[in-house]
Amino acid sequence: MQEKADVEAARDEACSHRERSELREVRTCAILSFKDKELDELTSLLSEQEQIKAELESAKKDLPLERVEKAETSHRLIETEEKLESSETARVANSVLNSNELDETVVHLLVAARNDGYAQRYTECTQHVVNALKVDWDTSRSAAHGVDTDAALAAAKAQYNTLQFPVMDLCFLVI
Repeated sequence: MQEKADVEAARDEACSHRERSELREVRTCAILSFKDKELDELTSLLSEQEQIKAELESAKKDLPLERVEKAETSHRLIETEEKLESSETARVANSVLNSNELDETVVHLLVAARNDGYAQRYTECTQHVVNALKVDWDTSRSAAHGVDTDAALAAAKAQYNTLQFPVMDLCFLVI
């Protein structure tokens, strides 16, 4: 009987040991399953991080190219604007330079300046003759006699300085 009791005690102990082992095994499986999930999540996070890192590196490489492209685009835009502005400026300048108003005013100014110069030189020359010959010189038959060439020249200059061009009025309307 003692043997039977020893066998039953051993059997009970073995069953108890087996139950504890099974319980440990279940716990270990649960822990391993939880760790597998954690490992999968960490692997996924690591993969995402590597992908983000690769995208960042790619963006870092692309950034200088983008800056160069932006600079080139800005440069082309500035050149185009300058060409447009210079072509508009050239058209306006040609319109002004080829205008009848400018031609007439410049001709009038040149004639007035020439007449004033002739009159002043004639008066100067007359003074030299009077001083050299000690005689009165009659200037009444001179073409400049009684003509105020200074006033005519001043008026021509004023007309030139206040000259208005219709094309310039159009430019200010556009701006």
